[in-house]
Order: sequence, then C-alpha cells, then structure tokens
Amino acid sequence: MFVLGAIALIGLGALAMTLVTRFWTDIKDWLNNTAADVVQQYIGYDARKAMQKAVNKADRVMDRIRNVSQVYYRSDPLATHYDKVTMQVTAPTYEFDDELIKTFNERRELTQDMEYRM
Repeated sequence: MFVLGAIALIGLGALAMTLVTRFWTDIKDWLNNTAADVVQQYIGYDARKAMQKAVNKADRVMDRIRNVSQVYYRSDPLATHYDKVTMQVTAPTYEFDDELIKTFNERRELTQDMEYRM
C-alpha cells in the first residue's frame, strides 16, 4: 500500500511540474502584474519590487529547466529598441565542453557580443 501511495505522489508531482513548465509564462505574467498590483496596494512598493525579484529568479530556474536563453540585440547601432530572440538548447548537457561548463560555474552567466554588419 505504501508503494502505491509513493508512486501516486511521484505521479502527481510530475504532473504538477509539467503543468507549471507548460504554463510558466502565463503564471509569471500574472505574478508580475496582477498579484504584484495587489501586493503593492496592501503592503507597499518595496514588497512589490521584492516579489518581482523573486519571480525573476524563479524564471531563471525555469529557463535552466527548459534549456532556454533569451538574446536581446539591436538591429543597428542607432536603434532605440532591442529585439528579443528566444533560443532553445538542443544539445544535452553531457555534450557541453568542459571549458564552457567551468566558465559558466565561475561567472554564473555567459555573454557573447555579436556584431551585425550590413
């Protein structure tokens, strides 16, 4: 009986994680807008900022789970707005270069400057 309960619990956890992963963008937008407005109204602006920072950190974790990166770039040097591109990693993590993993673990971020010439 204990084994069936454990299997059911694992199944429910996997289902919950799948739903959160699938609908994370909607959840994040709701937390950053609707819920943050309520927090600001009743607790204050500093609480809203703290909440949005926490949601931002959770979003970074979700990006790691989904192996997704977002790149912001300008179409030309005089552009006033950035364009956003979302890229998904297709290589499994065990195929990453050891030097890349070491750099990421030291800096906790990877940056690559790209220059577009027309």
